[in-house]
Amino acid sequence: MASVQLLETILYDPKEGLFLLDYHCDRMIASAKELAVFFSNNQEAFLQDLIPTRSEISDKLEAAVKNAGKNTRQRLRLLLDFDGAITIQSSHLPSETKGFQNSSILVVLDKQATHSDNMFLKHKTTEREVYNDARTRLGLGPVGAPMGDNVPFDVIMYNEDDEVMEATIANVAIEVKNPESGVLEWITPPLSSGLLNGTMRRKLLESGELKERVITVPDLKKAASEGRRIKCFNSVRKEYPVTLKC
Repeated sequence: MASVQLLETILYDPKEGLFLLDYHCDRMIASAKELAVFFSNNQEAFLQDLIPTRSEISDKLEAAVKNAGKNTRQRLRLLLDFDGAITIQSSHLPSETKGFQNSSILVVLDKQATHSDNMFLKHKTTEREVYNDARTRLGLGPVGAPMGDNVPFDVIMYNEDDEVMEATIANVAIEVKNPESGVLEWITPPLSSGLLNGTMRRKLLESGELKERVITVPDLKKAASEGRRIKCFNSVRKEYPVTLKC
C-alpha cells in the first residue's frame, strides 16, 4: 500500500466562503488521532505536536484560495501526511454543478457486499481501493461528470448484512413515510452500517432534514419501484436526486 494521507475535499464559493470548513477540520483532526497508530512513524510526536489545529488548516486554505483567485469557485483538495505536512490542491469549478439538478443521474447497486469493518470506510483518505473496487465491478471508470443516458454515475454499496452503506463519492438517503404522522421524511444509514460520516450528512442530520435508520437493499429497491425519491449528497456537489438503475 502506498503512503496513506488524510483527505478532505472542500468547496470554496466566493459568496459562501469555505463550505462546512469546521466540519472538515473536525473530521480530519479526529481521523489523524485515530489512525496515527497505523500510519505515523513517530506516533507520540505526531499526536503531541504535528496534528494541525483548525486555525492552522484554515489559514493554509485561505492562502490557497487567495492564490487561485478569491472570485473563483474552487474545489480544494486538502491532504495531511502522518508527519504533519499539509498539501493543498485547487481546481476550478463551474458556477453551477451542471447535470446534478434533476433525477436523470443514474446510480446502480453493487454486485457484491463490502465488509463494514474496513477502516477506510470510516475515514476519508487517499486509500480508495474499497470504492474503486465497487466501481470496477460495475464497469465504471474514475469519478467524473455524469456520462449521459443509461450510463450510471455512481455505485451504491451494501454490507455483509444487506444494509445500504453509501455511494462511492457520496452519502445516500431515501424518502419514507413516517408510520405515525404519515408525513414523508428522509432517512440515511447509520454509521454502524459502515460508511463515512460525510460533512454534508452531518449538516443535514444536525438540521433535522435527515434521520438515521438502517436501510436494507430491499428497502432501497422498494423505494425505487414505488417512485419515492432517492438522493445523494456530499459537500462539493451538495444534494442531488438520483435514479436507481435496476
